[in-house]
Amino acid sequence: MRKNESDEIRRRLRAEDSRYITSRSPFYHPVRMLARYATRMNAVLKPSGIDVPRWRVLTLLTEQKVMTVSKIAEESVVHISTMTKTITRMASEGLVKVRTSSTDARATEVMITSAGRKLLEQSREKVKGVFKESLRGLSKTEVKLLNSLSARIFENLAP
Repeated sequence: MRKNESDEIRRRLRAEDSRYITSRSPFYHPVRMLARYATRMNAVLKPSGIDVPRWRVLTLLTEQKVMTVSKIAEESVVHISTMTKTITRMASEGLVKVRTSSTDARATEVMITSAGRKLLEQSREKVKGVFKESLRGLSKTEVKLLNSLSARIFENLAP
């Protein structure tokens, strides 16, 4: 390969890479936003003794009374092994109950306990503050658009 060709390939790679690491990328700000969100949420939740992954599980379980570990992992976009560890920890803390599914012995079902509900309720006001602050200055229409676009991109990225 000639030096000019090699230089041209390097230049193109740098130009293509820059789309993914600078503010020109449509993913740059969402990734930064989600990292900051997780940091703020963990700081708000820590005094209650939980973190974002456990808060997410509790929130999902209030929306759907019974969920399998695999469904919770799917909704949380987390590996099932990671979610299994989270659920096991939560069960030992009395925040959730687990049982073998009556329709599929391979599946483990998870339900929120009264202690889990109480912990979630205690953290709601603090979490509400993070939401209000993060969405400050956005109209309801803009929030709906943000949710809609994010959902479409998420679906586009499905395997």
